[in-house]
Amino acid sequence: MTTYETAPGEGARLGATRRACPASPPSLVGRVVARLLGLLLAGAACVPAAAAETLTGTALIRERIALPQGATFEAVIADISRADAPARPLARTVIDDPGQPPIAFAIGYDPAALDSRSFYALRATLRHQGRLLFTADTVTRVLQQDGPHGVELVLKRAGPDSSGPAGPLPAHGLRLPATFRGTLPFADFEGVRHHLDLWPDQYYQMRREWLGGETSPSRRDEIGRWYADPARDAIVLHGASEMPLVWEVKGPDRLRQTDLAGNPIESDRDHALTSDGTLEPTELEDLFMLGRMTYKADTATFEECVSGVHYPIAQDGGYGALERAYLEAAPRPGAPVTVHVEGDLALRPATEGAARASLVVDRFIAVRGDDACTRPEPQAALTDTYWRIDSLIGDDVRAQANRREPHLVLHGGAERRFRATVGCNRIVSRYEVADDALTFEPGALTRMACPPPLDALERTLLAALSLTRTARQEGQTLDLLDAEGMPLAHLPAVYLR
Repeated sequence: MTTYETAPGEGARLGATRRACPASPPSLVGRVVARLLGLLLAGAACVPAAAAETLTGTALIRERIALPQGATFEAVIADISRADAPARPLARTVIDDPGQPPIAFAIGYDPAALDSRSFYALRATLRHQGRLLFTADTVTRVLQQDGPHGVELVLKRAGPDSSGPAGPLPAHGLRLPATFRGTLPFADFEGVRHHLDLWPDQYYQMRREWLGGETSPSRRDEIGRWYADPARDAIVLHGASEMPLVWEVKGPDRLRQTDLAGNPIESDRDHALTSDGTLEPTELEDLFMLGRMTYKADTATFEECVSGVHYPIAQDGGYGALERAYLEAAPRPGAPVTVHVEGDLALRPATEGAARASLVVDRFIAVRGDDACTRPEPQAALTDTYWRIDSLIGDDVRAQANRREPHLVLHGGAERRFRATVGCNRIVSRYEVADDALTFEPGALTRMACPPPLDALERTLLAALSLTRTARQEGQTLDLLDAEGMPLAHLPAVYLR
């Protein structure tokens, strides 16, 4: 359900303070807005009779995450002119169960309520049962003179570490997001210059340039997904067009190339890519891309099948042929259509903030079947999977800034060894498994002094491991249980293939 709400104290100018869409016939403006937006905006905001203008927009998230049922999307236009006072809401829209991004929305407002001396910004959030999931973390100016009435917002995931730059180092140990660079040796060439952008949500983009050679290729660009391989302390890149590439993790900001079989390269030459801890995404060219296109409120977006990343589609180049094919194939306005295109990922200016990658279509190839983009959900194996520790003996576990996130890895093979940590010492020992039975032998620890709260958390982990007698695995979650079947730890699988 979509509702409309004005700012407190604005009811006399803008109508009722919060109301559902009226059942009575709308005003002329309401009928015009409904006619133009009704086909494109599922659950779009109702515009009160007093409102004469509408701000439309689209909200995106970069993570490949399905929103839970019962989520609530809210977008607010606020006056941000006074630095010494809180922002004053002017108008808002609330959409219950907005569906999956991109989310189209519309906010009705009264231009007579605007002050020419003020500045107005658009803010948006996604919540579930009161908990903040995603939010816009940049100021998006709106309602400026001659400014656009359609905006695009990129919402970022909210979390306990989103308020500051320092965060936990995930189980694979890399400091992400980040760009890794280096020129690596290669036969018959002066070297291969690498630019690798890695995101913690397990997608990447890479540009490689072969320097000084006379044979092709001179450049190859790709996008894809990566996963962590705990058996080799490595990450594996799965691109859209060639065999997986394995990189050893040598530190938070350092990767080392392996051979095509994933084995370490024995060489005195430098085979490393390094990062300074920042992310500077590169532009990519001549990509063949398969993905789901949607078209809402005059905004086209593309969800690439391999990486799952959403890109806005630039309305130039070969866009015209793509749009015509979409409109012919879409079963209803705004429905996703799987398309195959050739194009570039170019950095284009955003409404606010840094430039972001947009799909520039060089050539529309074809419309594909709905199942062409379907990837089976990965199933976790007990061994050689990163199990993140989310709870221990009834208490939630949170990663600490600049520390490894708490995790457990059960290595496969005859030795049956495990390693675990809460972000301080590393616990290493053996385990035994048979059917549902699982036991851990007392582990050897590195001898660092753990600061609070890691000292108590480490003792709790050791106790949980010593009490474990059985394991219950369901899909991508693992529960450690004691002899009475009571839960000791809850661990979701991460970094799956």
